[in-house]
Amino acid sequence: MSIPSVSVIVPNYNHAPYLRQRLDSIFNQTYQNFEVIILDDCSSDNSKEIIEEYRNRPQVSHIIYNETNSGSPFKQWAKGFDLAKGEYIWIAESDDWAEFNFLDELVSALDKDNSLALTFCENYWEFEAKTERHKFCFKTITINGIDFIKKYQSFRNQIVNASSILFQKKILHSIPNNYKDLSCCGDYLFWIYLLEKGNIRYIRKHLNHFRRHTFTTTSKSTASGKTFFENFYIYEYLNNQGYITPFLKLRIFAYNLNLIEKNKQDLLTNESYLKCKNLWEIQNNGFWTTILLRLAYDANICFENISLGAKIWNILHLPNTNIREKICQFKKCLKLND
Repeated sequence: MSIPSVSVIVPNYNHAPYLRQRLDSIFNQTYQNFEVIILDDCSSDNSKEIIEEYRNRPQVSHIIYNETNSGSPFKQWAKGFDLAKGEYIWIAESDDWAEFNFLDELVSALDKDNSLALTFCENYWEFEAKTERHKFCFKTITINGIDFIKKYQSFRNQIVNASSILFQKKILHSIPNNYKDLSCCGDYLFWIYLLEKGNIRYIRKHLNHFRRHTFTTTSKSTASGKTFFENFYIYEYLNNQGYITPFLKLRIFAYNLNLIEKNKQDLLTNESYLKCKNLWEIQNNGFWTTILLRLAYDANICFENISLGAKIWNILHLPNTNIREKICQFKKCLKLND
């Protein structure tokens, strides 16, 4: 087999019902210069039986079955990276599927622009009963990676699905590998590391199908508290790198505290509620810090390059909100507690 342009890594764990659709959507791509690396993380369903149906495909370079579960999908990613021979890497999650022109579109973008560290397309979100067309941006754009981190990625992970991304393999040797030590948010940290190495291109074409399950690793990790601890670890990295403004810091803390409260019952069951809350609480709040935290909590918005006063004014005058009423109620509560 000649050296492939793309290494397609398929990490699988108990996704037998979706494997044929996933693998068929890879092997039937209009762009055919790729290798396929299938990594099964000790599945307990009939995944192996299905995977073996594809063993004799000429593009299959490796099929590896773990004898014990690795405990982290990102350890599987790293194993695939070590085996990959392609110039570009596609992590094709085993429960998703792609349009047949996915590789044609994304490879073309990387081939035309050497400044790109990665490119990603738009997703169909596939729920059990419906399909939704996700929209990250209203047009195709190319943006500096660090600017993307500051504007979008610092607040929360905006690159929602690994299957929608193609990236340069050569970058891997120059980034830390501690992302694989995380069990649920390693992708968030991994994208940040890639973005620090070049530009990113968003292609506003729906080329990927992102399957949304009722019960996922993400929901389990949120209920156990792992998500909040790992996100705090990533927050500290972003803050130390100087990517987070004081106002954005308040929004991040407010967002996570809000999620902690929404998942309070599950976190209490797992004895993680107070640990998570204490981790994300802002200590020694002054009056104005408390007010700003309340504002950030109630308004999930982002303003770039404007003064703090202008930000407050914009928040207070957002249409279809009751923020001003909430502030009045908050002040009354403060007086009652005095």
